[in-house]
Amino acid sequence: MTSMRSEASAVVEAGQVPWYDLIDEIPEPLEDGMQQDDTILRILSIIWAMYADDPYTLVVGQATQLVYDSARPGSYLSPDGYVVFGVPARMIKRDRRIYRIDEWGPPPAFVMEVGSDSTASRDMREKREIYARMGAREYWRFDPSGGERYGEPLIGERLVDGEYERFETRVEANGDVWARSEALGVDFYWRVGEDGYGEFLVRDGETGEWLGDLSEERAARLAAEAATLAESAARLAAEARAQELEAELERLRGLGGE
Repeated sequence: MTSMRSEASAVVEAGQVPWYDLIDEIPEPLEDGMQQDDTILRILSIIWAMYADDPYTLVVGQATQLVYDSARPGSYLSPDGYVVFGVPARMIKRDRRIYRIDEWGPPPAFVMEVGSDSTASRDMREKREIYARMGAREYWRFDPSGGERYGEPLIGERLVDGEYERFETRVEANGDVWARSEALGVDFYWRVGEDGYGEFLVRDGETGEWLGDLSEERAARLAAEAATLAESAARLAAEARAQELEAELERLRGLGGE
């Protein structure tokens, strides 16, 4: 990696290909990446569903570089997930390999890291400082172990005058731990089930509705449509039955008059 960056620096100084276009190394997978996988996929899939129809919101997952200083080689991170508002998301995903803040302007409104044994220390220190420096509006850390790596299941922070300040974390009577993201308008929950394993849930901060990924949203919509159709069918059947009864009464009245 060092030789690659040295070569990139020389090319930049010569005014040739930008260093960030020379990044073609594929990082070795983390030995403990499985500790993160379920949580990353779960949270990102829900956020993707929230903005699936918004062409100006960029939702990005793992293994995508976020460049915060193109003039300085090595100035990039690969968050576990981030969201940028107000950019041509579809074009960026189609035509770019990385997101460069100095090209598009807005820094992420939301950045998340999910803790594993090998990443937790850097997430809490070095990455936190860099995200603040690049202007990421919110920085969230999710700990699938329930707190063994970060000390807490979830920690959300907002950027205030260049420094991160914590969002209030609340604990419900049933043990649920949650905090609200102002940028996304959602509540992130940590809940421990009867089997002793915890999971992260996402709730709409305005409606209180629990949010799901695209497949869950589609299933819920289809179920609601089916319920509406069933209700309409039942109403039509009741109306038809009432008309039949009314006709039968009229018939009986006619017989009585004879």
